[in-house]
Amino acid sequence: MCHTEHKGVNGRNTTLTQPQCQSCHTRSINNFASGHAPFSPNFPYDHPQSIRFDHVSHFGKHFAEPTVADKVPPGRCVGCHVVGQGGRALKPANFETVCAGCHEEGIAKRDLVFFRWPEIATNTIEPADVAKACSAPADAKAATPGVAAPAFSAVSSDPPTALGGFILGVPSDSVADYEKPIQDLARAMITDGAEPLLAAARDRVSSAQTDRLFAGLDTEMTRQATCAWAANQEYAPPTKATLPGWRAEALDLRYTRPGHADPVVKAWIDFVAGVPTPEGSDAQVRLQRARKELLSPDGPGQCAKCHTVSGQPDGTLAVSWKVQFRNAAPQTRFDHRPHLSLLGPEKTCTSCHQLGDETSEVGAKLKPISLATCTECHTASKVRDDCRTCHVYHQDHALKKRMVQDAH
Repeated sequence: MCHTEHKGVNGRNTTLTQPQCQSCHTRSINNFASGHAPFSPNFPYDHPQSIRFDHVSHFGKHFAEPTVADKVPPGRCVGCHVVGQGGRALKPANFETVCAGCHEEGIAKRDLVFFRWPEIATNTIEPADVAKACSAPADAKAATPGVAAPAFSAVSSDPPTALGGFILGVPSDSVADYEKPIQDLARAMITDGAEPLLAAARDRVSSAQTDRLFAGLDTEMTRQATCAWAANQEYAPPTKATLPGWRAEALDLRYTRPGHADPVVKAWIDFVAGVPTPEGSDAQVRLQRARKELLSPDGPGQCAKCHTVSGQPDGTLAVSWKVQFRNAAPQTRFDHRPHLSLLGPEKTCTSCHQLGDETSEVGAKLKPISLATCTECHTASKVRDDCRTCHVYHQDHALKKRMVQDAH
C-alpha cells in the first residue's frame, strides 16, 4: 500500500506521497499552512525544565549591566548553546564556560551550616569534666567550696539547625527537649571528637552515606570546638579558613566555600531529598525543615536556584543535576542544523525563540512557537511541507516486527 515494489531507483523503495498518507488518515490535510492543527499552547516547552533559566531577566537586565559586560558570554544565544552539536535540541555549554563568571562567587558564599551550639537553659556539663578532657582550667569559682556558682548565662540564644536536628533526631524548637541529648553528645565529643557525631548520624544514615556527608571532617578540630561549647564559650579557630571544607567557628560546625558541583553539598541535598516520608508528625516536621534549609534558592551552594526539584510518589524528591531533554513527541522529528545554516545561528534562534515577559511561566520565559512561525518558510511555494517532513511512521521497526509475527 505504501511502498511500490520494483519501481524504485537502485533497489530503493519509492518515496511516499502526500495522497498515500491521506488514504488512511480520515482528517484531510491538504497543506501544512492551512490544514494542520494548531500547536499546543506551550509548544515546544510543554515538559518541565530540568535547569531553571530566565531568559528575560538575563537578556533584559543582567547582560545589559555595564559592570558585568566582560563576563557575559559573547554571541547571545550561540554564546551559551553549543551550535556545533545541533540536532533536535541544542545543549547549553558547561557551567565553567557560561555561568561561572557571574555565579561562582555567589555559590562559594553559601555555606552549609550543619550544627550550631544551641541555647542551653540548664548547664549539666561540669567545668571539671571539660578541664580534664580538654586540658583547660576549670572554673575557679565553681570549684571552690563555699562559693556559690555564678548564675548560668548561655553563650547562645539560637536553636539547633534544622539539618542538625533532623540528623541527630532532636527537636529544634524546644530547649527542654533538646538540651539533654545535645549536652550528652557534647560530653562524648570532648573526648572522642567527631566520632560520636558520626555514630549518631549512622543511626539514620548508612555508613557509606555518612562518609560522603562528612568527608574531610577533622576529628581534632571538632573536639576542640566542642570543648569551647561545653565550657559555654565561642570557638576561635587558630587559623582562618582559606580552602573549601569543614570548619568550626564561633558556635557553628559548617562546610565552607563550596564550589559548583561540590560533592559534600550535593551528598547532603541528595540525602534530604531522598528520605521517604517518615512516620510520626514530629519527624515529618523535622524533615520538611531540613529540606527547606537545604533546598531553598539561597540554600547551601545556591544549588536549588538553578537545579529543579520534583516530588515523587513515595514522598521523596528528585533533583535534576544535569540538563535533561525529554522527547515528548517521539513520532515527530526536528533538526536544528539545516535551520541554523539558512540564516545563520543568531538570526535563526531569535526568529523562532522569542523572549516572553516577566509574567511568563513556560519555556524559561520564551514565547511558545506557533504554527504561523513554521509556515513562514514551510509552504508549498517555498520549503518542503509534506507530512513526512516532521512526522515519523516507522518507529523502532515496530511495523516490521508485527508483520513477521502475523505471517506465522
